[in-house]
Amino acid sequence: MDHEEKKNTNYINLNNQKVYFNIVGNGEPIVFLHGGPGSQHQFFLPHVLPLSKNYKLIFYDQTGCGQSETEKSGQYSMSMEVEVLELLRKKLCLTKMNLFGESWGSMLALLYATTYPERVNGLFLTAAIGVTAQGYKSFQKELMKRLSLKDKIRLFIFSFKKVNKDNERVLEVLDPYYVFSKESLQKKKVFKMNKVVKKKIIDDIVKNYDLTDKLFKLDQIPDMVAQGSHDILDPSKIKQLLIDYIPHAILVEINNAGHWTVVEKPQEIISIAKDFFSSSNC
Repeated sequence: MDHEEKKNTNYINLNNQKVYFNIVGNGEPIVFLHGGPGSQHQFFLPHVLPLSKNYKLIFYDQTGCGQSETEKSGQYSMSMEVEVLELLRKKLCLTKMNLFGESWGSMLALLYATTYPERVNGLFLTAAIGVTAQGYKSFQKELMKRLSLKDKIRLFIFSFKKVNKDNERVLEVLDPYYVFSKESLQKKKVFKMNKVVKKKIIDDIVKNYDLTDKLFKLDQIPDMVAQGSHDILDPSKIKQLLIDYIPHAILVEINNAGHWTVVEKPQEIISIAKDFFSSSNC
């Protein structure tokens, strides 16, 4: 059966907010946490769908993102998003989950796992950022180093405008820097970024993201990080920002890939993730 035929999409009410989710396949659940902040679950599709042959894949748009309802008060935070994920787990009657976090989603996965360690089977992180705000700051610093002067000027102009079209132009400027090969850009779906969510969550990250005192809670949870060889935070940097803090975590380098490992090297990511989740669920 084609993977798309097994798809079920729906809305679920979590804390009086409509959250859009999508379930594909059967088996042990893997919950996918998209990046951004402010992006949506479509980033993962169709690239990870072959995993649905062995697992139940659960995708959702975080609060205010994609097709999910915006937060009524206009406030967004890391802790709120952790609780949304916990409510999703309860509503879907999942005892434990495997988490697949990409970019900001890798941080959300770590936040959730250090809050509810008993609910996590395994953590698979890619395009990882780190365990403190220093990871995000380093990411921004390295990204700015890569930008041409022309693109820095364009980014400055577009970032301060409030029109949706200019939001899309920001992505046009940045996207080529997230890949190893610009041909990979054709494989990424076009979607909108919620600028309000992005700003609120990033402000929270810069001020409050520090898991160093909670990482002991991950001692019994298998962790794997699959980082692109040419990611903005390459494997050597992510070793300092994440792996050195979690000694049992396994670091795998994805050759000839940038920040979008899922888009550029889907078969390799699928193979590694499949092996990892099958062993972490033994």
